[in-house]
Amino acid sequence: SGGILLMLDDLYARHEKVALMFSGGRDSLACLHLTQPYWEQTTVVWVNPQANFPEIESVMQAVREIVPHFLEVTTDQPASIEQFGYPVDLLPVDWTAMGQVSTKPKTIMLRSYLDCCSENKSLPADRAARDAGCTAIIRGSRSDEMHHSVVKSGFVHEGVEYCHPLQTWTFGDVLNFLRERGVDITPRLMLSESSLDCWNCTAFLADRRERLVYIKERHPEVYAHLVPLLKEVRNAALRPMADLESILEV
Repeated sequence: SGGILLMLDDLYARHEKVALMFSGGRDSLACLHLTQPYWEQTTVVWVNPQANFPEIESVMQAVREIVPHFLEVTTDQPASIEQFGYPVDLLPVDWTAMGQVSTKPKTIMLRSYLDCCSENKSLPADRAARDAGCTAIIRGSRSDEMHHSVVKSGFVHEGVEYCHPLQTWTFGDVLNFLRERGVDITPRLMLSESSLDCWNCTAFLADRRERLVYIKERHPEVYAHLVPLLKEVRNAALRPMADLESILEV
């Protein structure tokens, strides 16, 4: 991590106030440890979508008590879902809000996960950091993740520099670093999506099987709510796919 420490030395020498986007997951936790020498210049930013698992609430309470600057940004993800629908990877257009207006109401409303995450997490976090006077933003994005930041470390947008200290790290690199720092590697931190994110999320299915197993074991009431939702998502996706298969038979 020597190169990363030099990177952070340079970043904090050029920026008086830096925001660290903190989700409570494995990567942002590693960034929190890496930035410890610079905490006085760091604002730890957490977006609270009001759809959290208790594990994440506990992490945030613990971090809030040890860092000098903690900024909680509140959004209303449940209300957003009620208005625009559940996030999905495969979007059948007739199940969106506009699609249901031009066809007929369905038993579930769906939207792109990109829209949901932008509205309830990334954009509010970015705005809050800028409003707080931060001129640099640190994220725990890694290039080897299935979903990672669209910008590279060092990118500057409207006067704000984005820094990804873990950009070249692997899953194993992060775990080894945390172990070296004495962090207890809990089952949650071993998940691909270790921040858990919103409990009622119905997207990112490619790496969500282990998450659902974790939820089934530790949060059976959430599991009981999610499974019917996921079945509705599946049924919605199957309808246009069946039509497509029929057309391809011509």
